[in-house]
Amino acid sequence: MLSMLFILGGFIPLIYADFSATVLTMDDGVITGRFSDSVLLSLPPCDQYAGKSVDLEYLNVNTNQTTTLNSIFTVANCSSGINTVGSTAISRNIGYQLKNLSNGTQYRIHYQIGSNKSAPTMATTRSVPDFGNDLSLPARSGAMVVITVILSLAMFFLLICLILSTVMSSA
Repeated sequence: MLSMLFILGGFIPLIYADFSATVLTMDDGVITGRFSDSVLLSLPPCDQYAGKSVDLEYLNVNTNQTTTLNSIFTVANCSSGINTVGSTAISRNIGYQLKNLSNGTQYRIHYQIGSNKSAPTMATTRSVPDFGNDLSLPARSGAMVVITVILSLAMFFLLICLILSTVMSSA
């Protein structure tokens, strides 16, 4: 009985959803839809929502912090194939890039157009190490130091020889 409730509970958000939003994948023609600080989302269907302003709401699952972005773009007509984000035009095939997310964090994202909401989609940003805080110098091997000294001395010796050959040939 409990398992049946979990299964039905999983479909309830889909029942109330008017359309779906997904993270773009290779099947959509992009290499990846997940980055370390952003995700690439599919756009709402143009046949139902052309000319309407889109809001986006996402929940950081780790901190339970909800963020709402109002009027992020306007859904374009299907014939034009172009949406406008602010003053920037984006192709209908690309999607919307949700930026300024945290590294390696899971988000629950959905669009809202008027009173219509998309089915929530789960997206996780890529987890990458932060090398900006590493203030130490990387280790140098003894061989690198020796080779650098030998090459520097060889260059100095070649310059001296070039100067001497130029002076001796003109005399």
